[in-house]
Amino acid sequence: EPMSAALAARRATPAQIAEIHAALAEMEAVSDDGDRFAKPDLVFHQTILRMTGNELIGSLAALVETALVMSFRLSNDNPEGQRHSLPLHREVAEKIAAGDAAGAQKALLVLIDNAEDDVRRSVENRNKRRNDRGQQS
Repeated sequence: EPMSAALAARRATPAQIAEIHAALAEMEAVSDDGDRFAKPDLVFHQTILRMTGNELIGSLAALVETALVMSFRLSNDNPEGQRHSLPLHREVAEKIAAGDAAGAQKALLVLIDNAEDDVRRSVENRNKRRNDRGQQS
């Protein structure tokens, strides 16, 4: 996906840039509700794939959807919601809109790395709660 962001920065149409900004606005509106955040976040990432203008990359949208849904399920119990991810999403959108391929690629890579960290923390917290319940029994 980071390479797709770079390609999107070179090829995005004004309509696609408007679409990614609309998804970002919806993400901002529901950032404290993990269940509602998932849909516009998915639209955001799928829009990036479509912006590439490459049918093969665009066809990966289903794979990205599966990965994002799994990520949301694993990290949905984050007490901070998803608000902390908004600045990076905004940076990706801004770099794409500015035609900054290297910046879009880098920003999306950081976004993905942070999402991985969120999932890892969430899994660790779930395991800790499970172990704590087991020890109390």
